[in-house]
Amino acid sequence: MIFTTLHVTETIFAFAIVVLLVLILKKKNIVSSDDLKSYSKLMTTAILPAVIFFQLSLNPVNGHQFILVIIMFITGILSMVITWIAGRLMRLRNETLGMLIITSAFGSSALIGYPLIKFAFPNNLDAMADAIVISQLGVGVPIFTLCPIVASYYGSGSSGFNTMIKSFLDYLKSPIFISVVAGIIVSQFQMIVKMPFIQPFWVALRMIEGTLWVLACLILGLQLKFRSVRRIIPLFLVSAIIQMGIQPILASLGANLMHVALLDKQILILISAMPSAVLGTVFATQYQCDSETASELIFLNIMVSLIGIPLVYYSMFH
Repeated sequence: MIFTTLHVTETIFAFAIVVLLVLILKKKNIVSSDDLKSYSKLMTTAILPAVIFFQLSLNPVNGHQFILVIIMFITGILSMVITWIAGRLMRLRNETLGMLIITSAFGSSALIGYPLIKFAFPNNLDAMADAIVISQLGVGVPIFTLCPIVASYYGSGSSGFNTMIKSFLDYLKSPIFISVVAGIIVSQFQMIVKMPFIQPFWVALRMIEGTLWVLACLILGLQLKFRSVRRIIPLFLVSAIIQMGIQPILASLGANLMHVALLDKQILILISAMPSAVLGTVFATQYQCDSETASELIFLNIMVSLIGIPLVYYSMFH
């Protein structure tokens, strides 16, 4: 557990350093909140679609991995429902409720999950392959598909069935949805994907992927203010309990129900215990869905995972 804590600490502090750098640049007026709309539009219309297509194209799903993806997907959906119930009981306004849903249901599986899986299962290529597929399809696809719809619906200032339909139709025309469909289709033709003359294309997409987390941290840092501790604490508690408490339990129950192998169950639990996905603040910014509170919740969740993830790890392996 000590080594796991050190590994998680290293990853999270690296994230905090990048966000701190953004805050310094913001203080010196090198970057400005006035550019947030441009940054979020660049992310949702260009960088994210490129990364989604890249990741899905190179990760075809086999039979047993499909079961893991379904378990992870259902875990996320149930978490959204639980968050919605909690938000209604708290009588949150629409923008804040939508923000709470997109920051509580899906975790930062790539930022923290990949390094942790590599450490927990050293030199185990099957474990890493399962983690990538679960992350990209079981966590990533819902983030890329459901989060924009939820953020658009609750951030629009109106509600009702017509608004929900409009949000869904707008999403179907978005670059993100097109890239999801295209990536899944291309993943079925691995012989073409691996052809030598196509490799420069994948290298270019890998370069674009390298900008994803930096730009996401830039958007998060520009939004970060911590205006009211009293207001943020209840939201943070709900989000953290669902993200790092309820989700691992749901994933474990799903794994038991489907009788998956022990290794797969362990990976599912670890991936489900990840703190809020940084991309939540991108969608909250793009769709005016209480983005400042979203950035605060995401930052707090990731910092608290310094304790939360090792506890989940310890309870799982002991």
